[in-house]
Amino acid sequence: MRLDLGNTQEGALNLTPLIDMVFLLLVFFLASTTFAKDEVEMDLTLPEASSGKAETDGHLLVINVKRDGSLTVNRRTVTLEGLRQRLRAAAAKDRDQEVLIRGDTKVDFGVVAKAFDACLAATLRRVSIAARPLEGGTPR
Repeated sequence: MRLDLGNTQEGALNLTPLIDMVFLLLVFFLASTTFAKDEVEMDLTLPEASSGKAETDGHLLVINVKRDGSLTVNRRTVTLEGLRQRLRAAAAKDRDQEVLIRGDTKVDFGVVAKAFDACLAATLRRVSIAARPLEGGTPR
């Protein structure tokens, strides 16, 4: 005689949809972190300009000059001598390294000029200064 014990899988949960959602969230957060731009994180007020061109897709070395005159490269605060060392190292790796100097509108221009001079002293010639487009106009 057979004894029917019932369906033993009755209380089991199907975890496949939960695993799928966790995987999709993981992919989303990895992609959004990868595409974040470094310069967006800096709290700078850039000057406005009516002409210029948008930045290229190449690898940029971004120098931020904050309101208080401090310099940051790759989210790290550096001294002027530290900046010179980083620029020399970048020039040794790639002579065509592009550099973007982002200076706050309230910063003393002398600090931006020193950063620009450090780029030229490191024999980097592809140096740009960042600005935002005028309201109502777009840079060329």
